[in-house]
Amino acid sequence: MVSSRRPSISPLLPSKRLLTLLSALLLALSLQGANEVGKQLWLDVNPRWYSKGDLKVTGVFGVRQSLNKNKWTSYVVKPSVAYSLSHGFDIGAGLGMNYTNNIDVDTFALPDRFAVVPFQGLNYVYLLTKQWKFNTYLRFEEKFDYDTNNWDSLNSLRVRLRLRGIYEFSAYQKERYFRATLSWEGFKTATGDDGFSTDKSRITLGLERSFTHNQKARVELTWQRQSLGLVSGDSFDDYSDIYLRVRYYPSWGDVIRNKFWHSD
Repeated sequence: MVSSRRPSISPLLPSKRLLTLLSALLLALSLQGANEVGKQLWLDVNPRWYSKGDLKVTGVFGVRQSLNKNKWTSYVVKPSVAYSLSHGFDIGAGLGMNYTNNIDVDTFALPDRFAVVPFQGLNYVYLLTKQWKFNTYLRFEEKFDYDTNNWDSLNSLRVRLRLRGIYEFSAYQKERYFRATLSWEGFKTATGDDGFSTDKSRITLGLERSFTHNQKARVELTWQRQSLGLVSGDSFDDYSDIYLRVRYYPSWGDVIRNKFWHSD
C-alpha cells in the first residue's frame, strides 16, 4: 500500500521577508524603461484528473483582464493530456483557445481576436532535496490568430522555455504544505507572423497552498517584458506588464498513486 503522506518538512521562517523583497524587485523591473506599465488580473480554474498509473488530463478555464484605461478582456480554454515516462519526466500535448476583445494598441482600436494554439511539451522535475526541486519545461506552440472581422489569420511557430525553482515547507497542518516558486520563462517566435507580439520574457514569484490531497491554490505575481506593434519589422516597441494570477486546482482520480504525484 502506498502512503499518502509527504515527507516531513520544516517551516521556512524567512519566507515573508523573501516574498516581500522579490515582489518589490518585480515592481522595480516593471517600472524600468517602459513606456507604460500594463496591469492585469488573471483568474484560472485548473481541473485535473489522474489515472491509476501514468496519465493526467488537465484543463485551464480562465479570464485575463487589463486594469489600465484600455480594458481588454481575454477568455481562455486549454485542455491537455500528459503521459509520465518516469517519475519526474513527462510529455504532453493540448489545444489552447482564447478570445480577446476591446484591443487597443498605441491608441488604435483593433478587431477582436480568436486564437487557436495546439501545443506539445516536455517537462522535467529534478528533486534536489526533500524540500527543493528544479523544474524545466520546453513547449512548442503552433498559433493560428484570427481577425474576427474577416477571419484572416496570422500563423506562427513559437518556442517557450521555463526554468523554475520550487521550495516546499510545512503549512502548520498535518499533511499540508506551502510551496514558494521563482521562475523565468522566455518566448521566441521561430517562424511565421505572430501578429502584434514578438519576443517575450517573464519572471514569476508564486506561493501555493494545499487544502486537501486533491485541492490546492496558487497566487503568482509576474513581471512580463514584450515587444508590441501594429506592423511587422523593426517598428515594435517594448512594453512591460505586471499581473496578479490566482489559480485553483481541483483534482479527481487516483491522485496519490499516479506518477505525477511528486512532480505536480
